[in-house]
Amino acid sequence: MFFVDNNQKANFELDYAFPLVVHETFLRDKPMGFNNWHWHEEVQFTYVLEGSMITTAQGQDHILRTGDGFFINSNISHMTRPTSADSARYVSLNVKPSLLTLFHGSVVERRYFLPYMNHPCFQFVLLTPETRWQEKTLNDMLYLFYLLREKAFGYELDAYSYLLHIWRTLLEHLDADPGQQPLLERQEAHQILSYLHDHYAEHITLEKISNITHLSSGECCRLFKATYGCTIFNYLTDYRLGQSTILLSDHSLSVSRIAELCGFNSPSYFIKRFREKVGVSPLQYRNVPDQCAGND
Repeated sequence: MFFVDNNQKANFELDYAFPLVVHETFLRDKPMGFNNWHWHEEVQFTYVLEGSMITTAQGQDHILRTGDGFFINSNISHMTRPTSADSARYVSLNVKPSLLTLFHGSVVERRYFLPYMNHPCFQFVLLTPETRWQEKTLNDMLYLFYLLREKAFGYELDAYSYLLHIWRTLLEHLDADPGQQPLLERQEAHQILSYLHDHYAEHITLEKISNITHLSSGECCRLFKATYGCTIFNYLTDYRLGQSTILLSDHSLSVSRIAELCGFNSPSYFIKRFREKVGVSPLQYRNVPDQCAGND
């Protein structure tokens, strides 16, 4: 239904005639037990069906439990991990932004869409049943998911109506706190991320990252952590481990060779970090793929 490319962009298969898609995620089915950093052009509405999880966006952790949900805007990097071994399951609706604009140049686009795409208070909105309007919005999201699953006659009209109603509700309750500032320098943060993805197999230093961003090493570290909630090298290690789970499906490659291809200095260090993150050794992961990796 979708794939994540080398720049961590999630690419969804959207119907041009009605560009939205619903998909369900069970975190325990992910190769490392969590949904790693990614972003997408689509706006997203997510509802937690069971368990609890932490979604990190713009350097902040948001704890979500069963019945909670969130909205995340276009092009915002985020990741989701469970809070316990029980993992978590959630359903997400991804919507191509153009579906919300009516048509290019419309008053809907100019007044109710474009001003909010980069609004600092409208990048991530946590929704919980404890707040009355948010509870209603969560119920509307559930019914929208139901309409899209059942696909009864006229479901597109009903779904579109609910989608616009949810969008309007979010705008009406936008917390426009003048003290809240947008995350600056996001272009440089994405630049660091792209560099890590393109060069993860190589020896990466802060000096090299500083040279490509034209920022000091300290500023690179501060900016990256403020945007993604983790250090540059912790992220790099997790990304390398994620790439290694893909290569482990190729039985012609030894564990030592995979460690080298993923940028680890030694096979023993790779095995140690893999076991810490995944819970099994690379060979165990390779030999019992159904238990370790699950189904997407």
